[in-house]
Amino acid sequence: MKKQIGVVPLGEVPAFVLKVISANITAYYKWPATVLPMRPVPKSAFDNRRLKYDAGIIINELDTWDFSDYSKIVGVMSQDIFVPIFNHVYGQAVQGGNLALVSLFRLNRNTDGSLPPPSLCYERAAKVALHELGHLFSLFHCDENKCIMHFSGAIDDLDNIPFYLCRDCERRLTP
Repeated sequence: MKKQIGVVPLGEVPAFVLKVISANITAYYKWPATVLPMRPVPKSAFDNRRLKYDAGIIINELDTWDFSDYSKIVGVMSQDIFVPIFNHVYGQAVQGGNLALVSLFRLNRNTDGSLPPPSLCYERAAKVALHELGHLFSLFHCDENKCIMHFSGAIDDLDNIPFYLCRDCERRLTP
C-alpha cells in the first residue's frame, strides 16, 4: 500500500494554508503529503435551506474522483460545511476510510467575532486536518481534552487542543 496523502483544494483555498496542512501531516504522521491540483466544490452539495455545504455529499463526490496514487485524501475548502446532526463542523472523515474534509470557513474568526492572527488560523487548519486523519487511521474521539482526537465543537475547544495524541490514542494509532 502506498503511504501517501493527497491534500486537494476544493475551490479557491489559500496556497499557504495547503502547504501548512501538508507539512504538518508529513511531520506528524510520517506520511508524505502532497498538495494536488484544485478541484471544483461540488455544487450538488449546497443545501439551500442551511446555506452551506453537506460534508457527506462532498465526501461521496471525492470518492468518485481518481486518487489512485494516494492512500488517503484530505479535501480542503473555504466554504462552510455541516453534517445532518450538526449545524456546522470544522471537518468530517470516513472512520477507517480514506477520505476526509476540512473547512476553513469558521477557523478565521474568534468566538467574539474578532480576527485571529494568521498563524492561529494556520494552526487551527492543521489541527482539524490532523484530527480528521486520525479518524482515517481508525481513531475515535477521545475523552482526554489534551489529545488531538478530542472533539472540538467550538473554536475555543480547538485552540486548547495541543498537537499531539494522548498516550492511549498514540498506542492505538496504526497508520
